[in-house]
Amino acid sequence: MPIPVSLLAVLHAPTPAALWTLRGDLLADGIAPDHRVLPLLARFHGFLDRLATGSTSRSYSDLASRMDISALGSVIAQELSEADDATAMARRLLSGVLSEGLAVLATRQHVKAWAGEIEAVYREAAWDLYGMLWDFACRRRPELAPEKRRALLDELLAPVRDARLGGAEKAIVIGRLFQLLLVDALAGDPSP
Repeated sequence: MPIPVSLLAVLHAPTPAALWTLRGDLLADGIAPDHRVLPLLARFHGFLDRLATGSTSRSYSDLASRMDISALGSVIAQELSEADDATAMARRLLSGVLSEGLAVLATRQHVKAWAGEIEAVYREAAWDLYGMLWDFACRRRPELAPEKRRALLDELLAPVRDARLGGAEKAIVIGRLFQLLLVDALAGDPSP
């Protein structure tokens, strides 16, 4: 089977749309519908799709939070311009700052919640990858003792499970591992 151009696109810049095209190309080129590459493509697509959705959600939550912060400045400016005396101004300013401050805190919590949700996406991908990489290692290095295989896989996936690493690093590691498995599945034997 010739290498489809869509595979090169997935290896260069993986996106859900690029994976969609690759799947269609592979099926049109005659790959068996039960070939092991198709569930791999589905998992890779699911990861990228959830990552894109989560990133968009985070961007909107962060934007809403920043808008709430700027609204706080508007409340202060309005209170300063409408106050008749210092006591009334202080009361109105305190009331406005408290209510708007709570709104700002609430939207910042949405941004924190997003971070927890996206970490779940990374954990789920690591879980899926572990099983697929175990299979890969069994096929490519059958002589490797299970304890050694486990140690290597734990080390390989450690960055994805490290709470100190940022999301971009985790996404890159996960994406590269999916790409490795994808190339292996297409370069390996034609059986499912």
